[in-house]
Amino acid sequence: MRKLTAVCLSCLLGTNLATAQFLQVKGSVPLSPREDVAVSGSIAYTVGSNSFSVVSFANPNSPAVIGQLAPGVGTLTGVAFRGDHVYCAGQGSGVVVIDADTPSSPSWVRNVLAAAPVKDVSVGDTFLVAATSLNVTLFGLHDPAQPRLLTAYGRPANRVAIDAASRKIHCAGSDGAFLLSWQVNQGVVTLSESDEFGSSEYSNVALGGSYVNFAQGLQFSALHPNTYTLAGQYGAAGQIRGLASGSNYSVIGLSTGGIEYLRQTGNTPQFSSSVQVTGGINSLAISGNDQYVLAATTAGLTVVENSALTADESPLIPHDFALSAFPNPFNSTTTISWMGVVRANASLTIFDVNGREVLFRSVNPSENSLKLDFAGFGAGSYFVQLAGNGIDSSPMRIVYLP
Repeated sequence: MRKLTAVCLSCLLGTNLATAQFLQVKGSVPLSPREDVAVSGSIAYTVGSNSFSVVSFANPNSPAVIGQLAPGVGTLTGVAFRGDHVYCAGQGSGVVVIDADTPSSPSWVRNVLAAAPVKDVSVGDTFLVAATSLNVTLFGLHDPAQPRLLTAYGRPANRVAIDAASRKIHCAGSDGAFLLSWQVNQGVVTLSESDEFGSSEYSNVALGGSYVNFAQGLQFSALHPNTYTLAGQYGAAGQIRGLASGSNYSVIGLSTGGIEYLRQTGNTPQFSSSVQVTGGINSLAISGNDQYVLAATTAGLTVVENSALTADESPLIPHDFALSAFPNPFNSTTTISWMGVVRANASLTIFDVNGREVLFRSVNPSENSLKLDFAGFGAGSYFVQLAGNGIDSSPMRIVYLP
């Protein structure tokens, strides 16, 4: 092994990124633990235990609660909106409908009961989908104040993301990720399962750009939405509790309070930056202009500035040299792979979180993968970079769990 060489980790992460990305905490509102958040303009709707709050972040440095409601239905775990109506996952109370036409004085409208406790809600066009512990239920919103039951599919889900334009519902289930489609025939709506991925429990799902993204423990998985095949994976530094996706990126929120920004300009998600907020994160939402990330935490609501992508979105390196790791997170060994053809004198280098070089491997021209053994190393996050003869890949985060 070569002598450890101290380097600037922030410089390392910025090297050869055509679009550097930075997250910065702006302000926060102390509230009882928040379970979910949805964003409309500069207004955030956030929910918790018998609590619905309307927060303005027009001044992101000093976000403020401008309206509150205690609907008397217990813990609210999910929130979505259409126009002036907000829909909350009310557990045993079903879907809780709130009129937020006047943000300073939101009012309870009704509870729409479901067959089982409602865990999450998602809205698209004139449709609302509810994830329950028994099934996935689809409602119509032609009258936004009174959701009308259309149909249900008998498979439980933790979180859902609706794509009304293609009549699809992406579901994070207790026994895998699955895709539902709905059809309308002579006024009768039916739901059918059209694809699935994996068999373990997924806690979250988000649609963004070319991918549908799922969270499972420490692992972020990007799937191709039409085939439900794996595009790429990323190992986080902690349990993923929040997930939100933009057109070519995702943000993940950790139970430890960390937020990590992942670029998704290629199949393999690439770490770009991170920030720490107060409290463990339960949910994330992105503002419509991509400028802010709202974090629902155990301490309240935090506004994080998301610097705009203004440069060319294409990496400076050929896409073929984007790195991937499997498994990630890993125990003892992991395999680092790439698709491009390397020339002589290329190398694979591993850095720790302090920017110190801890492992170095020469890469032969015939190789497109290397198996690494971390036995004897400390648990935690490391960064991998492939370099030499015109190759200079973006650093990739890997997580070692002995």
